[in-house]
Amino acid sequence: MMEGIDHTTSWTAQITCMKWTISVLFIIWLLLTPQPSSGARPLVTDDADTAGKGKAQIELGVEIFTWQDRERGIKTRETGTEISSTFTYGVADHLDLVVGIPYVWGAMEKNGQTTFDADRLSDISLEVKWRFYENKVFQVAFKPGLTLPTGNHRKEFGTGRPTYGLVFIASKEMGDMGFHFNTCYTRNENKVDKRVNLWSASVAATYEAIKGLNLVGNVGLKHNTDPAIKTAPAFWLAGFNYSFNDYFTIDGALKFRLNRQEADRAMIAGITIRF
Repeated sequence: MMEGIDHTTSWTAQITCMKWTISVLFIIWLLLTPQPSSGARPLVTDDADTAGKGKAQIELGVEIFTWQDRERGIKTRETGTEISSTFTYGVADHLDLVVGIPYVWGAMEKNGQTTFDADRLSDISLEVKWRFYENKVFQVAFKPGLTLPTGNHRKEFGTGRPTYGLVFIASKEMGDMGFHFNTCYTRNENKVDKRVNLWSASVAATYEAIKGLNLVGNVGLKHNTDPAIKTAPAFWLAGFNYSFNDYFTIDGALKFRLNRQEADRAMIAGITIRF
């Protein structure tokens, strides 16, 4: 699989220091400049905004990726598609309940021969987003969550056990530009011999080019789930979202790897419906 190729880059040396440095500098910067903002699909990074009491939204998205590599004379190619359905309901002005249901297709070829081809429901996620602080400077939120082992872990469509985690979110804006920062810890309990303690970090930016049209960018990295590999998969993303009105938004993006542990490229598209 994509995470099964060893490389020599050290997670401890290159990622941990950078993660904490970026975190501290970004939070200090947030404190010194004004106004919150909202991010949205197709960003991987979440925003600190909430739906509002009694309001709801449905996000439907698709991501199609390809990855290939050659090692010891064996050419490996993976393709995959994930359809995500996310329902958000505002319990209070500062508190959301979020349910995510992913369906995944996956295939692998080695030297042109198909070795894996299947599709399944993956693990369902349950989260609570709590925006616990906001003022004229910025917004911050926590998002604790868990996943339920609804996917088939024997086919690698799930972990086989419940997992849990916590995301720290900070958001702000400067005129037509918005910025978002996430750092996340996941306790990845599993039956598939994957790494248990996982960290990730990401930063996103948005720019309102014209009314309703936002251009977006995103970079991020995450702990490799393969315990034998220290290299952290890292990506960058560029895309857009366009709101026709307060109730309907479309989005699209292209996502690329920053190292060989991430998928070569991915196409992302989706819609958001609010009511």
